[in-house]
Amino acid sequence: MTKSPIRKPSRVRFGIVGNKSALVDRVVHSIQEQILSERLAVGTKLPPERELAERLGVSRTVLREAVRALASSGLLETCHGVGTTVRALSREEVVKPLNLFLRSWGRDVSLGHLHQVRSLLEVENVGLAAEQASKEDIQDLRRIVKEMEAAKDVPELFAAKDSEFHRRLAQTTHNPLLILLLDSIQDLMVEVREFVARDRGLFEQVMPAHTEMLKYVAMRDARKARRAMRAHLLTALDVQKRAGLPASISAGTRKKRSPLSDRGTSRRISEA
Repeated sequence: MTKSPIRKPSRVRFGIVGNKSALVDRVVHSIQEQILSERLAVGTKLPPERELAERLGVSRTVLREAVRALASSGLLETCHGVGTTVRALSREEVVKPLNLFLRSWGRDVSLGHLHQVRSLLEVENVGLAAEQASKEDIQDLRRIVKEMEAAKDVPELFAAKDSEFHRRLAQTTHNPLLILLLDSIQDLMVEVREFVARDRGLFEQVMPAHTEMLKYVAMRDARKARRAMRAHLLTALDVQKRAGLPASISAGTRKKRSPLSDRGTSRRISEA
């Protein structure tokens, strides 16, 4: 854990915030700005409470509230006997607010909307994977496909491996933004996947496309890989429609939950 740059000659400077309304918000903004600009690096320990409050020109009570807010957002971490330090945000912390927002908007999100988003993201993901996959990436995708085949008669396991395959493709693009974008729709996709996880004949309908996509990624054929993903998503959409999904995904799917509904997160639900 690094020492605070406050004590160095080129120390971080906190301007006085003032004593008007919304002091807590102003303190939050001041500290957050320095964290996001990396003037306060991950692992940096903030100055003692009394000292920092004086520099900001606020009371210790205001500072405590601001620190609590920043800790809740994942930017700071306070440990007894250690103090308050700057921490790195995890992918889950970045994606969770968007997931919650999308779920609250569920009444306006249709099956067609999700299909369009998946088509934009996943068709390009598999194409980039074909262009940029390393040997390790391809080996890992082969492992997942074999595990999917072995899980033919175990819906929960097949669902988990199916989801893992699609996320591993995103990772194979080596683009962290594409991974985050795919993760951002996972909570909504759970509602869809719960309807189709135990659909009769699901394995026979979706498994061939995964084998085909792997083949084209290994061959470095981005055009055919994209074509295979596009066809797979259309098949998945057909399966979802036949499963009786309502027009409003979030509102309707919660009323009819499959046996998988309370057994795990989106990582364990089928991607089809």
